[in-house]
Amino acid sequence: MVLSTAPVGVLGGTFDPVHNGHLRLAMEMATALNMAHVRLVPCARPPHRGAPTASPGQRAKWIRVAVSTEPRLRLDDRELLRDGPSYTVDTLASMRKDMPDTPLCLIMGRDVFAKLPQWHQWERIFDSAHIVLIDRPDIDATLDPEASAALAKRAVDDVQALHDTLCGHIYTYTPPPLAISASYIRQLLAENQSPRYLLPMAVLDDIMDAGVYQPQPATAATQ
Repeated sequence: MVLSTAPVGVLGGTFDPVHNGHLRLAMEMATALNMAHVRLVPCARPPHRGAPTASPGQRAKWIRVAVSTEPRLRLDDRELLRDGPSYTVDTLASMRKDMPDTPLCLIMGRDVFAKLPQWHQWERIFDSAHIVLIDRPDIDATLDPEASAALAKRAVDDVQALHDTLCGHIYTYTPPPLAISASYIRQLLAENQSPRYLLPMAVLDDIMDAGVYQPQPATAATQ
């Protein structure tokens, strides 16, 4: 059965800040996999890493600015509006309630998928969504045995499977390389170097205006 609604992609992350690597990947998913659109979902409280440097409001604003001219990319700020840790399984269940007849595709790298069994109620993710596994040649990640078993059980080779069913499959996609990372951008700003062309100019302008990530002046020693 072919469902009447094209899949919606879900790309989560801290987006601290959002950059062209995020946007390029999201746009490529939308076009290559023929998705209705891709939602960028900023995480409020990451369960497995430290808190983001930029505030939730700043990160949401930058995403909103970055996707404002591209109708196939959207901000979804539900995790920022929800109390408690940002568990992906809860986010996807919420989206499933909002879009009961639409396939959902959670987009993640192989390095993230390798540790998926460490996530909160990870197996329930497949009750709400497919997983699109981004497999880059430069990523060398040994899969957790449970993750490997899930891949063997749920893998599909035909992207049409993501359109024909609401959830439950794993599809592997290998994108062309685009080596941009948020940590590299933060490092450049902290060292007073320019990250121009690595992220949208409107986002960079707002970062510079707000002084986020930039080195703070040393406090004068008291006399």
